[in-house]
Amino acid sequence: MLGFSLYLNEDITPATEQYINRLKKYGFNGIFTSVHIPEEDSQKYRARLLSLGNLAKKNNLDVMVDIDQASLEKLNISLSSLDSLKEQGITGLRIDDRLAPEQIADLSQKIEIGINGSTFTEEELKQLVAFDAKMESIQAWFNFYPCPDTGISRQFLAEQTKMFKHYGMNVQAFFAGDENLRGPLHEGLPTLEYQRYYDPLASILELKELGIDLLYLGDPGISERSLNQIKTYQDEDSLVLYTERAENASEEMYNYILGKHNQRPDPAEYVVRCEDSRMHSVPMITPENTILREKGSITLNNHLYQRYAGEIQLVKDTLPMNKRVNVVGRVTDGSLPLVNLIQPSQEFYLYEK
Repeated sequence: MLGFSLYLNEDITPATEQYINRLKKYGFNGIFTSVHIPEEDSQKYRARLLSLGNLAKKNNLDVMVDIDQASLEKLNISLSSLDSLKEQGITGLRIDDRLAPEQIADLSQKIEIGINGSTFTEEELKQLVAFDAKMESIQAWFNFYPCPDTGISRQFLAEQTKMFKHYGMNVQAFFAGDENLRGPLHEGLPTLEYQRYYDPLASILELKELGIDLLYLGDPGISERSLNQIKTYQDEDSLVLYTERAENASEEMYNYILGKHNQRPDPAEYVVRCEDSRMHSVPMITPENTILREKGSITLNNHLYQRYAGEIQLVKDTLPMNKRVNVVGRVTDGSLPLVNLIQPSQEFYLYEK
């Protein structure tokens, strides 16, 4: 499931509702928010939380609220009486401080609970089971990391996810946005550090491969371009990769490689071969920009390759220069991870950034 984040440091306005409707149209079905930002006025936060809950309820969206004990007291919300919150559209609580396992187990009988996937241990999971927690109502929610270089590793996320799955739990992680990044740092809010500057779709697909069930946009913004990438994948099972013309490559040859392609059913080890690129009339392609083929390069075989002239390839690993191969473009850094995610016979698009 896809979800997105809305924060309560600003009022809930008609623009907020427009944003919710926009993301719902693109298949986002859950909202994450937080109420433990101490510098904000508690009454404003309570009013905004309830407004957000009502908007979500109106649009049939889940709402997971990040809480701690201190913030709940400021908001005059009691964990012993959750009916009013649920009536206002709040469907889950992510516990961001150390509640006793018996208390978490008790809450799991009443509402969906998110535990901290970044810090929870197997010993604590065993305690939840011992206290008869409703494990199907407990989800593991990883942290996001605003400061560059502080996000967790792929290996740690995979190990934690495997542990939670053993207990039958759904697992959540955040991916960074590419527009209206959250302050004060504006450096993205990913769970995995190496995904900080990825295109959102690249993060989503990699997190799915790692077993993540709930994929949430951490930042309060995402570009229309990225939403279209996601929509194309949802509707067509096709990938959109954004590209740039290579330095010293002609505009004519760069434009030639843009558009719709399919990878061959027999994927090559070092390159993605475009199946249809030699199936139509191929112009005379003279040697041009026959340089080192770095990872992400988009190449076009020139006439020296004889019957293989006109073949378009995406380079998966850096390869040496070849006088028969022109480098005409490159996949942008954000889209680069998608190159290795293109499946046999899968359709993909190369668009100019």
